Amino acid sequence: MEVLYNVKLLYPTDIPVSPGVIHVEIYKPQQGKLPIYIKSLDENDPKRFIPNIASIIQEELLNRINIDIVIQTQLYVVDENSKYKIIFNNSLKDFTIEKE
Repeated sequence: MEVLYNVKLLYPTDIPVSPGVIHVEIYKPQQGKLPIYIKSLDENDPKRFIPNIASIIQEELLNRINIDIVIQTQLYVVDENSKYKIIFNNSLKDFTIEKE
């Protein structure tokens, strides 16, 4: 897969003065969806903050290109040993996480 865009983003966590840091990579479309991979760059677990992270990605990146994160993307969280698929059920707050 070819990376189209990558960026580091901050997101809010449980500790206001300690934001989370992630690396986001957006790839060329696969199976009709835009694959987006998230990797943590600090000690926070991004899976705990999916609604916050997805909202930031939507607002800061995808709105510019008229892409809806819920319908038109496939979001993944990658850590050292595993990959997790985030499946949205009609909204950013209603989702499931599947380990791949």
